[in-house]
Amino acid sequence: MRRKSRDISLSGENAFKLAFAGNKVVTSDLVFYYRQNGTDAGRVGLVVGRKAFAGAVTRNRLKRRLRELFRRHAGAMSGFDLVVVARRGRPEPKFEILERQFKKLAGTLEGR
Repeated sequence: MRRKSRDISLSGENAFKLAFAGNKVVTSDLVFYYRQNGTDAGRVGLVVGRKAFAGAVTRNRLKRRLRELFRRHAGAMSGFDLVVVARRGRPEPKFEILERQFKKLAGTLEGR
């Protein structure tokens, strides 16, 4: 059964602060902050700012791609709260590049 978007969404200022206080993985296009959440479920919060991607269409497309990648790699990310920050000054990355960056994160999390 596919989990609903609200079930995998990280919400609330406190949840984001806790994730930002955790560990970090930096890639060319994204910065991942993660922290164990003490449950079997993984949750994700996305930060795609207007200064990084000016057009709403571009921002929303990037967020859809990031949510889909989280779903695809949910097994490796279960038990973690994850915040994904899109880096400024970069063009919109292709899906394949984002997937490579998520695989790098998944490898890091599986070692924990």
